[in-house]
Amino acid sequence: MARGDTVMRIPARKTDLDGNAVFGFTCNQCLNCCHHKKIQVNPYEIARIAETLGITTTECIALYTTGNGSYLKFREDATCPFLDTRGCTIHAVRPLVCRLYPLSRHVSDTGHEWFSELQPQKNCTGIYLGQGSIRTYINEQNAEAYMQAADCYLNMLWKMMAMLENLVADVEEQPHGQHPDDAIGVHTEYSNWMDMDVVVDRYCQIRQTAFPDDIDEKMRMHLDALYFWINNA
Repeated sequence: MARGDTVMRIPARKTDLDGNAVFGFTCNQCLNCCHHKKIQVNPYEIARIAETLGITTTECIALYTTGNGSYLKFREDATCPFLDTRGCTIHAVRPLVCRLYPLSRHVSDTGHEWFSELQPQKNCTGIYLGQGSIRTYINEQNAEAYMQAADCYLNMLWKMMAMLENLVADVEEQPHGQHPDDAIGVHTEYSNWMDMDVVVDRYCQIRQTAFPDDIDEKMRMHLDALYFWINNA
């Protein structure tokens, strides 16, 4: 799967589209797309949601996500945890997957970007338009900052995976009987790396700097902390 793939497993009716491809969609708020999904989130999106709810990212992860902060935790009736009778209660800070729907964005390892147009959700009352462009739609959904954040975390995740592969290789080269922790070292500070507040707070303590209020600055420090950990693993 290419970097940047969304996790909403809906068949695509068109793919290999660039930002200039003709596309338009009018949402009529039928809310059908808010059911039976697996919505992936990243630390930036969690931080935006947490700020809106007036809670910490630690609390947001515990209350509203699964997979250690990787996916929204849908209710037992398969509805989004932020859906009520009025619609999306966090619409202004909704995740990128939700912003792009009914589009899916893909980014290759070389940075090549393309889009897919998804099949309509069953009973969807939204209207597909034969005008506009994908880039215009993205701008209308205020998705650019979310796309940039997603790319930053995906690039970091790939570096983290490469680091772990190197650590595993180092362990395999150790003399028989040596405990893996002796070879790798235990990096407890960033074991919960998805939790932006925890990681940034720890990083600020180490650097003796003030904890930032601005989320964009917090994200920058979060990434700095994670790269610091990766480079010193």
